[in-house]
Amino acid sequence: MELFLPFAIVAAALGAMLRGVDVRVALGAAGLLLALVAGMPEKFLTALFNEAINLKTIGPICSSLGYAYVLKATGCDREMVRVLLRPLQRAKWLLIPGGCLVGFVTNTAITSQTAAAATVGPILVPLMLAAGFHPLIAAATLVLGCSGGGNLFNPGDADLVAIQQASGAPMTSILTAMFAPLVVGFIVAVAVFMVLARRAPVEKVKAMEFAAVDFTSPGDWLKAALPPLPVALIFLALPGWNLLPPLNRAYPSGLPVPLAMAVSGVVVLVVARGRVVELLNQFARGAGYAYVHIITLIIAASCFFVGMTAAGLTDKLVRVAAGSDFIGTLASGAFPMALGVVSGSGMGPSVAFSWAVLPGLSATNLPVALDLGVFGAIGASWGRTMSPVAAVVIYTALLVGVTPAQIAKRTAPALLAGFVAAFIVLLMR
Repeated sequence: MELFLPFAIVAAALGAMLRGVDVRVALGAAGLLLALVAGMPEKFLTALFNEAINLKTIGPICSSLGYAYVLKATGCDREMVRVLLRPLQRAKWLLIPGGCLVGFVTNTAITSQTAAAATVGPILVPLMLAAGFHPLIAAATLVLGCSGGGNLFNPGDADLVAIQQASGAPMTSILTAMFAPLVVGFIVAVAVFMVLARRAPVEKVKAMEFAAVDFTSPGDWLKAALPPLPVALIFLALPGWNLLPPLNRAYPSGLPVPLAMAVSGVVVLVVARGRVVELLNQFARGAGYAYVHIITLIIAASCFFVGMTAAGLTDKLVRVAAGSDFIGTLASGAFPMALGVVSGSGMGPSVAFSWAVLPGLSATNLPVALDLGVFGAIGASWGRTMSPVAAVVIYTALLVGVTPAQIAKRTAPALLAGFVAAFIVLLMR
């Protein structure tokens, strides 16, 4: 009975999120109420102030989004997409897998799914329509690629930073744990989508008019190489690889994400020539946007976790998650996925799950904690991708001239197949 009220508060918070209440408001209010019920409101305030100035969180996320704004201002993101899609213009059968792959790579460099779709869509969609694909297939290809989890390979992504902060594990271990389930699951999802796309949709839609994409001019390979540059630097400087000896010696634990973004930003400034003030302002805009929309969510999730811990709920969750490989792993992906479908947010459910479960579990079984954390992030990401209220789905629907529900209907079966494949990969470890 002593846990009845805390459970009721958590259930009310989940219900509020399902009804569309802002995730930050729901989590923050629940965290405060839980701390008050436990008689420890000071823990809530301490978590609030500490997380608001936590440079381990702010640095990677704000620098990552700031760099994305610089790429957009210089057109480097669009040039990368044009270079990647150019070989596909005469190979119709490659447009679905190739389009998904280009979207995935773009989302790795630009962690916002809507921004990735806005970069890839105006080039990919007219290319697919000109090749004879139904508008729904083009729209679903764009969403599946740009929201299929590419951001989960960017060390500055909020989902990965939350896993790192909640578990205390190095980023290299998180990326290693993420690789197999995400890659296998994404490949299966794309393969299933390709099979289902062979049957032409019966829906009658009137697609938007698009200008023809110009592939005649030679691509600017230098600009095209700049979006993935910071991620490439981070991977090249991984400990033990010794591919960049000076960086390996200076940073034996791996290149910090903010430094990789800063170095890459300097390269962009050199390429852009004469636009220093403008691009620095763009970087600041991106960093500010990240704090307002992402860091505040992490603050709310951290306060929620502190409230749950004070009320004694965290220990219960950890026992459930660690008590059964099958049930614990399945729940870690299915629950965030369900919240992602309903809320249209992947980051909110993923971050909240990481902070609720991983801190306690990491102290006793770090490998299991990482598996649950990455599966929660994958599940939340794919839940968002099949949600008709997700921003990336709504944007794509408006871009192509279809409805969000029609897109979700096309992506859901493929993503559920990918979810099962990722789950099997984790069970086999």
